Amino acid sequence: MKKSGDENHSMSNKKVKNATPLEYDGINFKSKLEMYCYKLLKENQIPVEYENVKFQILEPFVYNDEKIRGMTFLPDFVGDTFVVECKGFMNDA
Repeated sequence: MKKSGDENHSMSNKKVKNATPLEYDGINFKSKLEMYCYKLLKENQIPVEYENVKFQILEPFVYNDEKIRGMTFLPDFVGDTFVVECKGFMNDA
């Protein structure tokens, strides 16, 4: 299935380009930005968990005898009343 405007792009899972995985505080972050955000939240005594809560956005279902997979969202940080998803610069991924 393609999104509007994606005629020339495949729908494969692309990895973030130029992300530098780092470990801090016993946590393996996928990028410097995620680690930076974690440090800021911690410095401001805002309790969060890193990639610990997955949200089911759409349950899997069958349409015209075709199985459609569900959609999930794994945000970078989840607090008591908020969710944070870190994004860097826009690229082709």
